Amino acid sequence: MKFITFGEILMRLSTDVSSTFKTADQFNINIGGSEMNVAMSLAASGIETSVVTTLPDNGFGHRVISLLKSNNVETENIKMQGSKMGVYFLEQGFNIRSSSVIYDRKYSSFEQSSEADYDFEKIFEGYDWFHFSGITPALNNEMQEILLKALQAAEAKGMKISADLNFRGNLWTFEEARKTMPQFVTYCDVIFGYEPLALMENGEDIKDSLERNPNAETLTPILQKISKQYDLKHIAFTQRTVLHSNKNIIRGMMFTDGKILETDAYEVEILDRIGTGDAYTSGIIHGLINDLSHEETLDNALGNMLYKHTLSGDFLVEDISPMNKVLDATQEVKR
Repeated sequence: MKFITFGEILMRLSTDVSSTFKTADQFNINIGGSEMNVAMSLAASGIETSVVTTLPDNGFGHRVISLLKSNNVETENIKMQGSKMGVYFLEQGFNIRSSSVIYDRKYSSFEQSSEADYDFEKIFEGYDWFHFSGITPALNNEMQEILLKALQAAEAKGMKISADLNFRGNLWTFEEARKTMPQFVTYCDVIFGYEPLALMENGEDIKDSLERNPNAETLTPILQKISKQYDLKHIAFTQRTVLHSNKNIIRGMMFTDGKILETDAYEVEILDRIGTGDAYTSGIIHGLINDLSHEETLDNALGNMLYKHTLSGDFLVEDISPMNKVLDATQEVKR
């Protein structure tokens, strides 16, 4: 099965953990992006992958092309035009100090690309699975139209479609996201997360009353309604309890066949949290593509996610197949 994704690739400039935006005098460079991160992880696990995006035709853009090629990600569907690469600045948190992000994405080559730049009927030829994130439609209205065209083309070709809902409060409001995302999710077979996504009853969204990290018994009837309303096969997500910026407790969950499956909860110390959700997404998609049991899929996905917390950078390039063994080396939290 061949996997393809659409979204912006960014340059990350991050402070050292001992510095803030106010005090930093140098930044470390990483390349990443939610969709690219998933493609990189799947490629490292033996799945044929490709990225659809637009990059600047300069040294930064060509650096990304070299990075993708060196990790067996197909680049033939990448446009090279314009002069600006999307950037985000990361102030790395430590202990009681949280991390924070500043975006500089306006007028990037990707943000300025148009529907005419992407012939999705041609691009999707020979591919079986299309993945996108909720970050892309948050960029502008034109990008929403482009994404709809991609989804229509993917559906027409009978492709599996997945989406990471990925809300970014620095790009749009929660209310905007809830109103906008349903039109895209209706095309999906698999989604990651269940917010921001409208589920209205009597003029109110029934998810608004949920506490943080609700249990499976509470969530099951709500996910049943979401699954039915949007005709979804799987809804995968994690629950994270933050002890402080460098120590969290995490469990993996997936709604499928009318019920929620879940892993145990594990405590993890954090070197770099960026891209950990993408590592989980990769693990779930890997398991579904390879027809693994739901239990093995969940264990591999969570293991992949926990392992990513221990590495710097935006993406993970390790084989997902043995990642369930990471759980054996991780402290389980009895709760």
